[in-house]
Amino acid sequence: MSEGIIIAIIGGAVTVIGGLVMWWLRQLDKRFDAQQSEITSQKVRIEKLEKRDKLSWIYIRRLIDHAYRHNAVPLPEPPAGWLDDE
Repeated sequence: MSEGIIIAIIGGAVTVIGGLVMWWLRQLDKRFDAQQSEITSQKVRIEKLEKRDKLSWIYIRRLIDHAYRHNAVPLPEPPAGWLDDE
């Protein structure tokens, strides 16, 4: 084979390999973006759950205080936002 054909084959192989590497890097970037989005949504959910947990403890403390002081119904209302759906 002549040198021109060998250079053309090597150039074509480099072009194909370069294209595959670029495609692979784009796929990694897409996967990273999807994971970041999932992490962000999980952080928001955790913050909501922590807020609800804190409100639950406040409400439980009010119920205990009410039971010891009054020993009667009606029970105090739950704090604002405690009954909100996730």
